[in-house]
Amino acid sequence: MRIGKPLAAAFSLAVLLAILWPIRQNWQPKPKDDFPLSYFPMFSHKRGATYKVNYFIGYDDQGQRYCVPYRFAGSGGFNQVRRQINKKVKRGKGASVLDKVAERLARSEQEPYLRLTRVALVTGEYHLDDYFLKNHKMPLYEEVLAEKTIERP
Repeated sequence: MRIGKPLAAAFSLAVLLAILWPIRQNWQPKPKDDFPLSYFPMFSHKRGATYKVNYFIGYDDQGQRYCVPYRFAGSGGFNQVRRQINKKVKRGKGASVLDKVAERLARSEQEPYLRLTRVALVTGEYHLDDYFLKNHKMPLYEEVLAEKTIERP
């Protein structure tokens, strides 16, 4: 059993080095993220003060705004649907996603979505610190890309 402890120590050292190996990227001029040994640049990269995002806003007949959840735009997880919306908007085909959202809202029997009379696809720009730290949820600006009336059966 004499070989057991040195073997365990060598194995532990190898695992520790493998876990710490990605840290060297922090000192590289152009660091690379290399899954599964990642230094997580999504958390370490500098971000701008503002962020643009595409989303849907529904309106009732009094003009009150309601955020329309991503699930009305597509199936899958939040990030997957968000990427699909971004691709369509970038290609100038955001109206096709808006048609799908309007159809799904028309069939919805949930409050407040059953009261909505129109829906808009918008691009909003948000100040990240204000949004998350100061709870200012309104965008710095919004641009309406497309709008559609919700036609109920």
